[in-house]
Amino acid sequence: MSKKTDLRILRTKQSIRKAWIELIQEKGYEAITIQDIADRAMINRNTFYLHYENKPDLLNTYMDELLSELKNAVVLCPISMNTYSISILETVMQTILEHISHNTSFYYAMLIEENRIYPFREKMENIIKDKLNERWNPAAGNPPLAISKELLLEYLVSSFMGTIIWWVKNDLPLPAGEVASQFSRLVAYGHLKAAGIAYEE
Repeated sequence: MSKKTDLRILRTKQSIRKAWIELIQEKGYEAITIQDIADRAMINRNTFYLHYENKPDLLNTYMDELLSELKNAVVLCPISMNTYSISILETVMQTILEHISHNTSFYYAMLIEENRIYPFREKMENIIKDKLNERWNPAAGNPPLAISKELLLEYLVSSFMGTIIWWVKNDLPLPAGEVASQFSRLVAYGHLKAAGIAYEE
């Protein structure tokens, strides 16, 4: 009996979240009402309130769950403290993109310009920044960087987010592994060299 109840609750929550994401894409977060969500999910308002206090509670609960999954996946990416290679950037990017590919509608709703939710992007950027910052932990005994570490991290995180948003906005036009590979080469070699364009210094 308990298992049946749990499955019913799970299905209801999935219906609510699916309806909510669809409505964000159609109307934008601010314009959505609880009644809109209930109607789309084919439940009554009281059922919604059994699971979530209000619209911000639904947003924060789902954001936290997805970002926790993303963080757990990124944390597992190996980073060597002794050497640096483009494979580090490639691994982190591919991990993020593969996670997004299983939750594309949600990430589209959270990140794309027309509907984006700013706190979500900021939290996502912090997950990436924290992971990349592991590489320059002073305890690793590495020599000092030739440029500001803060500037480097901002540059890398901005590059990550720009690539991710392009990928999601354009309906995942390339496989995650290919995007990750091209991204890591762009960062490591610069856009001209990575693209095979002849240039003069």
